Amino acid sequence: MREQKKLVAQSSKADKEHQQAIEGLKAALESARTAYEQMEADLKESDSNLLNMTKQLDNANAAQKVAAEALEAANIEKKRLLEEAKSREEEVLSLRKELADAGKAKQEAEEGEEGG
Repeated sequence: MREQKKLVAQSSKADKEHQQAIEGLKAALESARTAYEQMEADLKESDSNLLNMTKQLDNANAAQKVAAEALEAANIEKKRLLEEAKSREEEVLSLRKELADAGKAKQEAEEGEEGG
C-alpha cells in the first residue's frame, strides 16, 4: 500500500508537471501567435509604404522627364535665339559699314562741291 501511495503521489506530481508544461506551451504558442500577427500587420504596413514610395518615385521620375524635355526645348530655343542674334548682329555691322560708307561719300561729295 505504501508503494501504491508513493506511485500515486509520483503520478500526481507528474500530472501537475505535465499540466504546467502544457500551460507553458499554450502560453508560448499564444505569444508566438501574437508575434506572428504583429509581424503580419507590420508587413502589410511596409507593403503599403513601399507602394506609396514607388508611386512617389514614379511621379518624381515623370516630373524629371517633363523637366528634362522642357530644358531640352529651352536649350533648342536658346540656340535658335543666339543664331538669330548673331545674324542680326551681322546685319547691324553691315548697316553700320554702309552708313559709314554713305557718310564718307557724302563728305567727299560736300568737299567736291566746296572745292569745285
